[in-house]
Amino acid sequence: MLSGCLHVRSAMTISGDDKVSGEVLVATETPDGKVPFDLRPPPNLADRVQVRPYHEGTRVGANLSFNDLSFQEVEQLAAAMSPTDSRFSLQMHRSGSLVIFQGQADLTPLADTDSGIELKISAPGQITTTNGEESAGTVTWLLSPGEVTQPYATFQFTTGSGMDWIGWALLVGGVAIVAAVLIATLALRNHLRTRPGAKL
Repeated sequence: MLSGCLHVRSAMTISGDDKVSGEVLVATETPDGKVPFDLRPPPNLADRVQVRPYHEGTRVGANLSFNDLSFQEVEQLAAAMSPTDSRFSLQMHRSGSLVIFQGQADLTPLADTDSGIELKISAPGQITTTNGEESAGTVTWLLSPGEVTQPYATFQFTTGSGMDWIGWALLVGGVAIVAAVLIATLALRNHLRTRPGAKL
């Protein structure tokens, strides 16, 4: 597939609970109009991954969509969609409040072709570092034929199911302060009540 003209559009969205949904369109041009590849998702992901044939003009291929995959499942899907000598890889993982995406695409076999590879990733929170183009919470990479590209991005947000350690520290600290104020208030009222002539 990498020996000729290749067009890929990939868009992924990371949700607040670290689930990934997206769509990948892979198309190429062949003399006989037959798709020269067969995208088969792993059996354990078949209920959340759909593959539909694609045909527009002289381009044929496949449209793959997926929903609510974990980071590890996205990596598994990418590995299954690639041949054993794959020139593309990606990794996604969380480290504290950061979600880190790293990839590599070797498009040297596509040199001197009009191939086009576009990758988009959206996530909640703040984009802290990236070598792509940022716009409204989305990072876009246009990968150049004939080159080796290593896209990366870091998004900062906590999961919807919990808080990071800073959030927990602030919460616990706030509860402790409120408790201390309540105890001090009750102690003061009790002290004033025990004073002679108190009318509380």
